[in-house]
Amino acid sequence: MYAIVVVLLLSLPDIVYPQAYQTIPLRFDVAINQLLQRHRYTLHEIDYEAYSITPAEMLGLNLDSSNSNETTTCEQDFVVLVKAALRRDLWALKIFDSWGKPLPSGLLKGNILWTGNYDECLDPLYQVANKTFVHQPFDGQYCALSLSETTSEGTTSSALTLGICVPESCDRQSISILARSLFKKDNITENTLLCSNDAASKQKSLPRGVVVTCLVLSLLGLLVLIGTIVDLLTSRLKSVTHVAPHINGYDCMSSIRSTDGKSSVVSQHARFPIQALLDAVPRSAFITQFSAIRTLRRIFTMTKNDNENSLAFIHGLRVLSLFWVILGHSILFNLFYTNNPVDVLAWSQNVAFQFITSGILSVDTFFVLSGFLTTIIFVRAATKEKFSFRLFILYYVHRYIRLTPTFLLIILVSINLTPFFGRGPIFPVVQGFESDGCISWYLHNDMQFHWIAPLALIPFVIGRKPIGYVVAILFVLVGMGSILGTLLYYPSMSLNLLTDATNIDGPSFFNKVYIAPWCRISAYAIGLLTGFTVVNVGRSYHSNTYTKIFGSILAIVVGLTCVFVMYLDYVLAPGLSRSALITYQILSRPCWALVIGWILFLCSTNQGGIVNTILSWPIWAPLARLNYAAYLIHLTVLLTTIYNQTNPIYNQAYMVLNTYVSNIFFTYVTAIVVVIFFENPFFVLEKYLFKR
Repeated sequence: MYAIVVVLLLSLPDIVYPQAYQTIPLRFDVAINQLLQRHRYTLHEIDYEAYSITPAEMLGLNLDSSNSNETTTCEQDFVVLVKAALRRDLWALKIFDSWGKPLPSGLLKGNILWTGNYDECLDPLYQVANKTFVHQPFDGQYCALSLSETTSEGTTSSALTLGICVPESCDRQSISILARSLFKKDNITENTLLCSNDAASKQKSLPRGVVVTCLVLSLLGLLVLIGTIVDLLTSRLKSVTHVAPHINGYDCMSSIRSTDGKSSVVSQHARFPIQALLDAVPRSAFITQFSAIRTLRRIFTMTKNDNENSLAFIHGLRVLSLFWVILGHSILFNLFYTNNPVDVLAWSQNVAFQFITSGILSVDTFFVLSGFLTTIIFVRAATKEKFSFRLFILYYVHRYIRLTPTFLLIILVSINLTPFFGRGPIFPVVQGFESDGCISWYLHNDMQFHWIAPLALIPFVIGRKPIGYVVAILFVLVGMGSILGTLLYYPSMSLNLLTDATNIDGPSFFNKVYIAPWCRISAYAIGLLTGFTVVNVGRSYHSNTYTKIFGSILAIVVGLTCVFVMYLDYVLAPGLSRSALITYQILSRPCWALVIGWILFLCSTNQGGIVNTILSWPIWAPLARLNYAAYLIHLTVLLTTIYNQTNPIYNQAYMVLNTYVSNIFFTYVTAIVVVIFFENPFFVLEKYLFKR
């Protein structure tokens, strides 16, 4: 399927259809809203003449505003800069050349990011002729202004971004005053500025959060380092002592023939130091569990498990679903630092683009897998040891310890360390990559589903299976009913994420439906039901041939319908009716969950055929072991790449594909580091504490 997606992406046609400072948003509602604000601009609605100002005009304005006896260093430096530009001094021309130019090409394609040249502003100019750098009396400071404009609809929109280069001596207040004077815009404030001098690397002292984060990471790194060293020494000692007793067949004394033909004798006393170290090996076994070598070996083991309890096909489903998530995010987050967003919107006219817009279904795949595995693991544990209060408590404790520490460490890094990950015109300098709309909503929902799952699981394992089924079915109905009730309660709420995903003055679909756990529980509950069914019929169950064929054909039809049915809403001018959109929102996720549930059922009972074979390929196992860490870190990888771009991205099909493959590669490479230093230490501690 992914090969088909790649081919179709490359064939996308080139069709063009006629803020307080915000960086790239992490929420669909905010993101799409910003994109639509940019799309609403036309050539006549941007007051580009206000931003077209000559150095001579700047000098007059600046002198008029600084006639008082007291002038700041910033004002003095700016006058020097302007006068040098009028003299055609190369260093001054370089600074003004780095400014964003009003009315660049591509405005009708959404190009309102007039960022200029970030590196030209900050770096000295290199002269090729004499191989030297141009001297300048002071360094430049880059600032991105977020400027408001009034659209034809009479609304104020904060989407236009203009890059300027000013003397380094200017503070935010001086820059905002200067910008208001130059551009005759009263809405320019310190809050609409993002300046290179605010970067974390420019601060005199490290914030407390940075220090604490570095301390925690250092301790974990030290633990892994010690474990790795002890593991290497232990392996070396074992290899030496494995050979020594067998050199000549003696335990107490070995007769070893030297090169000159004489016999040399090694007494038992000479083996005491080695034996003493060997006696310490069992005591060091625990610390070696933190070894990076052991962790890497465990990650990349690809031996096929023929155990009847093996669910190897889960690996393929998990990895391919995360690939789908990364595909959608790679395109979505590029949109908000691109100079041709309208071209990307035009891609929605191609049916292949439905693979991207329907990528939200991949989240429901994860919910189904979570519910299915929860059932299988819980039933196995209850079968192994009779259901008890201890098992009930461990059900929650294990989940919390398994997921929370790694998640919290990633959040710490995202907030405190990502400001040091680079520089660029829109690089966040205050809160790092962690915004108010954190994408961790999925983990929040999944944890809540895990909390209430015992309402269905406990009756099932204590012999009240019908009650378990009924509770799980009620969960499905609650999810569908919540969506219906919410959409009926808010009749004006928009339902299309790409054309009008949010209402600024009203309730947001993202907040009220998309991330609400009571609206997303259906898929998880269907996962529970799938697990119940597999446990009931057993792994050796074989369906009637006609039933299997009919069910598979139906699953294919339903799955393709879920992915492609919304295409009509993108190509038809009026779009689908509201009743049709509501029906899609109610049924799409449960139907997609049933498709995934059918695949799980067939593969669990060894009836999946080629699908089971592909999903069970050993290559998926290492990636699946990295999947949780990859999910947590993939946005950091994506945003690090985007934020370090000094010029807006120009989206093309080939570049999108290249970026997507690159994002997958670096996400999983970074996930290896996360597993070694974040995830594995707490996994080892949990095994040790609970003797798992």
